[in-house]
Amino acid sequence: MERNLLFDCQSGWTRAAVVEDGRLCELHLERTKRENLTESLFYGRVMQIRPSVCAAFVDIGLPLNAFLPLDEAGTQPLRCGDMLIVQGAARQATDTKGLRVTTRINLAGQTLVLVPGKPGIHVSKKIKNEADRQALAEAAQSVCPPDCGLIVRTASQDVTVERLEQEARALHETWQEIKRRAAGMAKPGMLWASLPLEDRLIRDWAGKPVDRILTTSLAHAMRLKDQQAQGLLDGNIRIEWFEERETLLFDAFSLEEAIDRALRRRVWLPGGGYLVIDICEAMTVIDVNSGKMTLGRDIEETALRVNLEAAQEVARQIRLRNLGGMIVVDLIDMKPEPNREAVLQAFRHAVSCDSMPVKVLGITKLGLLEMTRKRKGDSLHRQLCTSCTACAGAGEMLSAETAAQAALRQVRRMALSGQSGPFLVRCAPQTAAALVVCANPLEADVYALGAGGRRPDRWDIEQLGAGAVPDGAKPLPHTETE
Repeated sequence: MERNLLFDCQSGWTRAAVVEDGRLCELHLERTKRENLTESLFYGRVMQIRPSVCAAFVDIGLPLNAFLPLDEAGTQPLRCGDMLIVQGAARQATDTKGLRVTTRINLAGQTLVLVPGKPGIHVSKKIKNEADRQALAEAAQSVCPPDCGLIVRTASQDVTVERLEQEARALHETWQEIKRRAAGMAKPGMLWASLPLEDRLIRDWAGKPVDRILTTSLAHAMRLKDQQAQGLLDGNIRIEWFEERETLLFDAFSLEEAIDRALRRRVWLPGGGYLVIDICEAMTVIDVNSGKMTLGRDIEETALRVNLEAAQEVARQIRLRNLGGMIVVDLIDMKPEPNREAVLQAFRHAVSCDSMPVKVLGITKLGLLEMTRKRKGDSLHRQLCTSCTACAGAGEMLSAETAAQAALRQVRRMALSGQSGPFLVRCAPQTAAALVVCANPLEADVYALGAGGRRPDRWDIEQLGAGAVPDGAKPLPHTETE
């Protein structure tokens, strides 16, 4: 597999893409260097403790108080007014929700993660060889700073003890500096900003196979080459400065079209089937459909083929869209147990390359595959999109016929309140067309006037004076009486 990391640093945003065999698999965005708060550290003051939701609300110097679950607040009981060091976790703050934080501090390096106040050594579960795990645990124990724990990352394999010691010492010095800053702060605020996106991604991809790194920033390219010279970056990676003279970096890899497709609900599979992806409040629901697939000899083989293709594409889509939390995949129903097991194993293999922990829990009796993925940062959809001003994000609004009936009922209410006609309903052209075929049950005349630029489910009603019917207004036919 050919894997390239691309960094576009020229547009006011930093955009980083992971491209595997020519396909976009991950996209990371950052508008400013301080926008990412999920790894930043803050000095906060406990403002409220709410046992009803098992959480505390902490002032960390942002417009909204941070949300601190009590089970992540340490062993000491919290009191209002307490000052403590917290770290952003899970997802970014929104306009209505504060940042989720934790007192379980993790300072990540390329090969190690320092956990202050939590002594102990933990080795990444992705390192499977028991001998390697034991050797790394012993090496980490020998370099672990006092009153701290270490998490050994997958990038630590084939790294010398001296390199581990160097990084452990640097992380411990960072933690000491953070504590010194906290001691000198009188009010809540940021203690330590997370690394810029380009540095975080290089750190997190350390030790993983990468063929090329292309960046539009000459300074970034030179910094990466310096890291290579110091042995902090694999010397086999080709680092290239992409000077955008004839084409943009993302255009050269056809990534803009791929990003546009990543925001659509429907995703086509190679064999003619397709996925429909809906991001709900509580979970993400992915529906698998056979679509145009006709290759199977019978319905069971067709279902198996589509579901196997879906396993590969679902794994790619949840990485690309950065979907976290509970994910439910509605598979095409399969009766043979070997087929269900084959699809389950295909999903587990497909998500194994995801940098975020993914748990594939199984397939229910209803054919629903359940999985969870660790949430980190906002989804791609949340970062790039905003709610529709017409439907408020619902994706639907009242039909013209429904809106016409609602407008006519409002006219009837006005008549019952004592207002006399004629009445004029100003509305969208399609609503006006639906309105003029409705029967008018009132003695007063009712007119409909379509106007461009209006939503079909919005209208205005006014009472007209004698002879004041505007041009273009059409009357509603009166109900015939026997």
